[in-house]
Amino acid sequence: MNRQLGTYSAVFLVVASMLGTGILTTTGIILSLVKTPGAALGVWIAGGFLALIGAWCYGELARLVPRNGGEATILRELLSPTLGEIAGLTSFVVGFAACNAASSLAFVDYLGEALPGISLPPALLASIVLLAVTALHGLFGTVGLRIQTLLATAKFTLLASLALYGIFFAAPLIGVPAAAPHAQGTGSGGAWGQAMMLVMFAYSGWNAAIYVAGEIREPARNVRRILLLGTAIIVVLYIAVNAVLLSRIPTQELEGVRPVIAALVKRMFGADASSVFSGLVAFALLSSLGVSAFLGPRVLAAMLEWFNKDAEDKNDAAPAGLNPRLVWLQGVLSIAMVLTGSFVQILTIMGFLLGLFPILSILCLYRETAAAGTWASRLARYVFAPLFIAVSTIVLILGASQSPREVTFALALVGFLYVSRVAVRRFAKFGLNLRASNK
Repeated sequence: MNRQLGTYSAVFLVVASMLGTGILTTTGIILSLVKTPGAALGVWIAGGFLALIGAWCYGELARLVPRNGGEATILRELLSPTLGEIAGLTSFVVGFAACNAASSLAFVDYLGEALPGISLPPALLASIVLLAVTALHGLFGTVGLRIQTLLATAKFTLLASLALYGIFFAAPLIGVPAAAPHAQGTGSGGAWGQAMMLVMFAYSGWNAAIYVAGEIREPARNVRRILLLGTAIIVVLYIAVNAVLLSRIPTQELEGVRPVIAALVKRMFGADASSVFSGLVAFALLSSLGVSAFLGPRVLAAMLEWFNKDAEDKNDAAPAGLNPRLVWLQGVLSIAMVLTGSFVQILTIMGFLLGLFPILSILCLYRETAAAGTWASRLARYVFAPLFIAVSTIVLILGASQSPREVTFALALVGFLYVSRVAVRRFAKFGLNLRASNK
């Protein structure tokens, strides 16, 4: 197969995949849960550490399964075909379609800050944006990827510049209490769990390269390096941005706020500057939609390739990922979620499920076929994997106690996707010859 992604392109894919809705919208919600700025920053630091050790473990998994499909392919080949199919459908529906739904709602939040006179209902405007991005990738393919790459670059530059200015030049809070009286103390264990789930959502994308491992040059050697470098860049950026947010805005002004970057710019530069910056952030948010539109269809395509009995090489799923019909299917699902769910509900469900399947995938490191050999493999198997599994499991249990309704829905969704495997098999069998459609 022709490898298309070099190291730089793959690292940027990880950066662009991570750099999205979470950092732009969740800090105020997290602050309302854990109550103090120090605790909120601690949650972001802990989430970053978890993402880094997860990236290390996934690099080892890529050595074992250097093919497209992410958790779906890993679980299918190393643990259970059924779990692989469920993980693939969950990644497609939750990790990408739901992520695009959340990103489109964040876009509307920032666009509303930039253009307060917009009269369209938020759900309708978000749906229009989703249609536009879906058309970009569904009709223009790699051209759409180049456009979203430029947007991701702009978004990274905006946030990095704001963080640097806030750290080195912005005046600290003087004469303003760091926390309002009602925000003193710390949140409950369940609140901490939900806060960590939101941060896990914000850092989701640290595993992006695993979804296109089959398109990376020498994946067994390069995927770990790509994941670690891309994740480290974002962890540093996120901690810097949150340090500025939590030290430059009084807690009572930040708690519960969704467009937190707009609030920061307004605090440092004034309302006019906030409107301009919010418009730029809204425009750059389109890159998050583009990354999901690029990666999501590849997951489902890899699954359909498993079921396509006419495929010459069932391990080669990359060409199938370019099928525009899968791009449009994901767009339709995202619009349905925008029209039926709230922003926080979508984030909570995503945080839970996006934390569940990495645990199962990293457990695959204990299969006999994954016997530790190199020092990197031993470190992953005996240090990082147990730590990742233990912390993630505790977070999910605590988060479930705080949001039982959302978690119940998430588990019901997994059950529905389990049943839906039959429909997906039939879809592959009766008329979707992916390889032929891309020639």
